[in-house]
This record gives sequence, C-alpha cells and structure tokens, in this order.
Amino acid sequence: MASDVMSDDGYGYDAPPPRPTTPPVRRGFVMILALLSLAVLAVYGVPFVAERAGRAWEAGRAQAAAAALAKVDEQGAVSQASRLFRLATTAVSPAVVNVRSFRGSPGVGRHGLPLGAPAQHEGVRSELGSGVVIDAANGYIVTNNHVIQDAEQIIVRLGPRDDVPAKLIGADPKTDLAVLQVKAELKTTAQWGDSDKLDIGDWVLAIGSPLGFDHSVTAGIVSATERNDLRIAEYESFIQTDAAINPGNSGGPLIDLSGKIVGINTAIITQSGGYEGIGLAIPTSLARRIVEALIKDGKVTRGFLGISLHPLDGETARALKLPAGAEGVVVNGVLPDGPAARADIRPGDVITALDGRKVHDPTGLRYVAADLGAGVEVPIAFYRDGAEKSARVALAESPTNPEVAPLGFRVKESDAPGPDGKPRTIVEVDRVVAAGPAFNAGLRPGMWIIAVGEARVGNVLQFLDAIRGHDLERRLPLFVITPDGRGAGLTILGPKAFQEQQGGQPPEAVAPTPPAP
Repeated sequence: MASDVMSDDGYGYDAPPPRPTTPPVRRGFVMILALLSLAVLAVYGVPFVAERAGRAWEAGRAQAAAAALAKVDEQGAVSQASRLFRLATTAVSPAVVNVRSFRGSPGVGRHGLPLGAPAQHEGVRSELGSGVVIDAANGYIVTNNHVIQDAEQIIVRLGPRDDVPAKLIGADPKTDLAVLQVKAELKTTAQWGDSDKLDIGDWVLAIGSPLGFDHSVTAGIVSATERNDLRIAEYESFIQTDAAINPGNSGGPLIDLSGKIVGINTAIITQSGGYEGIGLAIPTSLARRIVEALIKDGKVTRGFLGISLHPLDGETARALKLPAGAEGVVVNGVLPDGPAARADIRPGDVITALDGRKVHDPTGLRYVAADLGAGVEVPIAFYRDGAEKSARVALAESPTNPEVAPLGFRVKESDAPGPDGKPRTIVEVDRVVAAGPAFNAGLRPGMWIIAVGEARVGNVLQFLDAIRGHDLERRLPLFVITPDGRGAGLTILGPKAFQEQQGGQPPEAVAPTPPAP
C-alpha cells in the first residue's frame, strides 16, 4: 500500500517558505541609480547649497562692514579722510595754470612726454601743458621745458577768459624744467614740499589741464621713487605714480595730502598715447634747486667729474676681483687734466660713493655729481685692484653741450638706436653759427659726429678729449653721419687757415678719412 506520509524536505513542516533573492542584474542597476543620484547631488546640490551659504556669508560681511563704517563715520573718520583730499586740492588748485605755447613751424615731440594735442592753424603749432605758481609776488611759474621748447609765444591762462602772455626766464632741457614769468595779479603761491619724505604707498594728487580740462584733479599713490635710466631726460630721478596723468598735465604739480608740491608731472609710459597707470614726476628735491638756479642765474651749473662710465655686472666684478655683493660703476675713461684725473682716478677703478652717497649705476653717479654743483671738494670712494680706496675730488662745471667757439658750432649728447636696436649715446651737432667756419664746411644741426680725425667718439667727454689734439685755429677733421644716413668726411678750416687762404697761402690740404672700425 502506498504510504501517505509526507517527507521532510529540510525546512520542516512549520518553517516559512524561502525568500526569493534579487537577481545580480537588478542589484547592479540599483547601485548605478544610487551613484547617479549622488553625482547629481554633487553637481547641482552642493554648489546650490554653497552658493546660498556664500551669499549669506557675503551679506553678513557686507552688513558688518556697513555697520563698522557707520560707526567710524559717526566718529568723523570718513569725512576727515575725504576732507584731507579736499583741503589739499583747495590749497594748491588756484596756483595751477594752463600753459599754451605757439611756434611757427612744427616741432618734434619727445617720446613718452604727454603734450596736449597740437592744433595746426595756418602753419602755427600749439602745444598744451600746465604750470604751477611758485612765487605770486614776482609772477614766477614752473612748467616743463618740452611744453614751451622753441616757442615764439607763450600764453598762460589764469582763469576763464583770463589769458596773459608769459616770458621765459630760463629753461633746463637736461631735467625738462622751465620757469616763466607773467605780469599779472596771481591768486596764490603753491608751497614746496619735501619729496625725500615720500614713500611707496603714500597718497598723492595730480592737478593740471589734461586735454584742456583746467584744474582737473586725479588721485593715486606713489608706486616707486628714484626711477632713472628711462632716457626721457638727461638727469632723471622720477617719482612714479598711478595718479592719472594725460596729455596736458605736463608741468602741473604732484602734491601730497598736506597740500605741498612734491613733484612736477612730466611724462607717462604708454603704448596707446594715453594714461596706462604709469606717470612720472620730477621730485622737488631736484626741481626746487633747478628752479632757484634758473631764477637767479638763468642757467644751471652742474658738477662734473670728467669720466666715462660703464655699469658693473657680475662678470666684470669677478674680473676686477671685487668682494661679493660689491656695487658701483666702472670707470672707462678719464679726461686728461679733468677733476677725476687730478684726483688720480684711473680707468678700471670702480666708484662706489661720492660725498658719502652710494652709487649703483652711471646715471646715479652723474646725478649725484651734478647735484653737488661745481667748485666743491668732496670724498670719493672706489675699488682698485680689489682693494678699497678713497680720495678727494674737486668738481668742475659740467661742459655738457660745449661750444667749439673758434669754429662756430655746439654739440650735445643724444640717444640713437645701435646696431642691436638698443639705444646708444652719440655726439650730435646741436647748433651751427650761420656763415661761420663749421657752416661753410657743410656742418649742420642734427648730424652725428662719429670721429675726430681717426679717433672715434661716442660721447661728449671723448669728443672734448679728441679735439685737444687739434689746433682749432687751423683745422678740425671730422667724420659725420647726415640725418639721411650717409657718412661723410669734412674738414673745418679755422680762422688762421682762412686768413692764409685769403692771403694767398693756402693751408695744406687734409682729406679726412673714415675712422678705423
């Protein structure tokens, strides 16, 4: 008989049925969905929460700042800060004038100097600048030389419909400063300040007539001091500022918050022709001395060492066996019987200080010597053969732009592009007396003098040294380059040679040759 008893399958009669398991495919799908949800939350949710939190933080920070400012304002600090700017401007602005110069023929502007837009009317060229009254009682006004250079007429605008003619008292192209005088009742005198007390970060204000907008004021800070080697002026030690300076600001004052002049706005560094954040002003430590000399003597007398210089680099320092970290300038040449020669300064010496003032580059040494003036005897420190030495040197008057009087011409140092495209110093003919010996020989302003006889010359010092070996009463052989780039040799006959020719005794002919390469 078949049995009806059910067999136990391992679960027991009373055990629950087995739970179905999730298939592997479905489990993977769930995991992927979870990961995607997390990714969406990370991409959209977290930034949303962060943005909301950031906004709340910024809002709280802004509210806190506003509350702090309100508290400071209640104490009068904010209004006092603005009041400083207003008071400084009010103290100086009435002494700032508009300066316009006129010349009959177009002139050539200097690179980087902010002139006003020239207006051409029937061949008359006009240049716009600014100026500042430094002596109301005597009518003296300071401006830039490049604003009034070669001007046939100078007009100063003291106020609306108040234009008066001005007379040039003196100009100094080497620092780009000039002093004018007007016969009119002036409102006020701006006071000189001390630029030596300026430091980077100090507030300054520029006042002038940018693009003809009289008494415009811009604010900024001192970005740097003692900027030189910019080749804007021969003697440089500029204050750099980010106060906006534009065409027409030239000659106007740069003032501090005490309402005193600390600089004369002079130039901008720009690639567009307008303001780009770099303005340059002549510091009062230099400008005041130049202005006082122009008013007193009509010219500026500078100290002169009689040496040619070269920057000191690491390779030269090692070759001269200088101590590590030594700074100074290398003497390239010494003018015979000049101040440095009499002090036994020799080529190869490295000058480190003059009158206790350290020098780091040729421009700095020239500036110090010029600032000391002529006729003073000062200590000079230098290295020779790796050893420190000192001497005393009596500075002479600088013969820069010397005039070769017997032959009727004057020279000056200028910058010209060298073969490598970098600026180099050259000797340029500055002035030629009409119908004089140099003029009759074909010498003209703008020519470059490359050599005297067979001696190459690259600066005024070398030129002065070279002409010492020639009898200027008889002849001076030169090799020059004309403005169109042609090289030519010419001989200037002096007065004695001319008289011999007139008397039937022609001088021995001299055919100048190009200098040896």
